[in-house]
Amino acid sequence: MPGSAKMVTMSISRRDETLNDLAQAIRNVTVPDSPAIRRASVEPYLDADGDPALKAVIILDSPGEGGWSAAFTHELRKQVNRLAAERHLDEHVYVTLFTEQEFNDRGRDDAESASTTAIDDTLTQDQQDG
Repeated sequence: MPGSAKMVTMSISRRDETLNDLAQAIRNVTVPDSPAIRRASVEPYLDADGDPALKAVIILDSPGEGGWSAAFTHELRKQVNRLAAERHLDEHVYVTLFTEQEFNDRGRDDAESASTTAIDDTLTQDQQDG
């Protein structure tokens, strides 16, 4: 049994290395006439059906007017999943795109939302009590 625990640790370590390698490969993807990729990360994920998948968070330069084109986002998603397959990862990679500003605001919005909800709940309770 001790050997199997070591195998699991090695397997997890190897998987982390593969996900880091995939993130680096994503950072190097270029799609002609499209925004540059600034950062990328990949992590394990469960899809809506509860099946194992991967989630890639990609931070891009801001899009021009009208946002990122459908052709660009489709090509980027296709390339990301191709890169995963080349690394023998069987899971589908769900791709989430952000600008630097959107990514930085993401945590702030969640905190503000939770804070606002707590304040609203307290005010509602006070109104019911008073």
